[in-house]
Formats: sequence, C-alpha cells, structure tokens
Amino acid sequence: MDEINERRQRQRVIVDQDSATVFRLSCDGAPMHVRDVSLDGFAMQAATAPDARHEFAFRLEHSRLPGVITGRAQVVNYARGVTADSGVAGCRILSVDGDGGEMLAQWLSEHVTRVASLPLTADEARHIVAGPSLV
Repeated sequence: MDEINERRQRQRVIVDQDSATVFRLSCDGAPMHVRDVSLDGFAMQAATAPDARHEFAFRLEHSRLPGVITGRAQVVNYARGVTADSGVAGCRILSVDGDGGEMLAQWLSEHVTRVASLPLTADEARHIVAGPSLV
C-alpha cells in the first residue's frame, strides 16, 4: 500500500459520530461500516487488511437524502485496530458513476451543516467539504 496515495486532497468528514447510521456503504455487495468520507475517498472498518492490488465496486447511500452513489475504489492503507474488528482501511475513490460526485458534495455539505457546533450556511459547508484536508 502506498503511503503517498493514502493522503486525501479534500477534507475528511467523520460520519459515524452519532448512534444513527446516516451513511451506508457496501463494497462489492458486502455491507461495511463507513468511518469518514471525503470527495476523494473514505475509510471503512475492516478486521483484516483488504487486498490493495485490486479495485472494487462501492455503493454509498444516505438515510435522509435520495439517491445512490456508485463507483470504483481501491484500498490504499490499513491501520490495525486495538481489537480484532476495529481496523480501518483507507480507500481512494477512482471513479464515480453519473452525477455521483455532485451528489456526494451535497450529502457531505448537508452532514457538515447538521453536525456543526456553530451555525453554518450551505455555502460555508460546501467550502469546508471542497477544501483541503486538515488531517
């Protein structure tokens, strides 16, 4: 796995902050727990390191907003967790089908607005989502 490819260019948005599952992810048809999402990647919980040599199909859904985002991604790093099932695989989005990129930007902006501790306008949330990664 390539350390350089792991670095996302856009801000990561933590999506597993509360007890409600807002974002649902499946990879090659298998449901996965998504930890964070950005415009160029996501992190998912994985008990073992996934095969980083092959790209895979992903499907992302939002529980409150219409639509489905599909595309192709590839694992670029893996961090072993403290327990057997708490590892995290960082994935780079290789391609998104149709208008999925715009839909993802809208979903992330809505999520940032909803969880922010200070009031944000839609434009401010979109700027955060599209901005450079601070992590």
